[in-house]
Amino acid sequence: MDKKETLLHKIIIKMPNFLEKVVAAILLIGVIYGGFRLVIDAFAFVGAETDALEYIETLLASAFSVIIVIEFVRMLVRHSMNTIIEVLIFAIARGLVAGHEESLYVLIRVLAIAVLLFCRKYLFKEFDFEEEE
Repeated sequence: MDKKETLLHKIIIKMPNFLEKVVAAILLIGVIYGGFRLVIDAFAFVGAETDALEYIETLLASAFSVIIVIEFVRMLVRHSMNTIIEVLIFAIARGLVAGHEESLYVLIRVLAIAVLLFCRKYLFKEFDFEEEE
């Protein structure tokens, strides 16, 4: 009975890591598709009838979405505090670059990035940058 419990315990402990890898693989397939769509969209600018500013904003939003998913996949595979902070910084920066918000919201986003960078610089210890097993 004890041997069955330890085997079940080992399976339960390893299952979340396996499932995270499966989700990461699925997201990578989506990133590859998103990357191809990004390249197609980048060359889809047809000239005068397309608003250049709207085109650039759409392209930036798509690029940031692909980057955020790549960072998220990295966070699923490498369990470290540093990758979590990087995902949050990219997600907040996406709103800064690709969004049209009021000045107060822009300030809040900039302050949030500053807080995250401060935490990464001064509050993390060396083991926070290492991958968990």
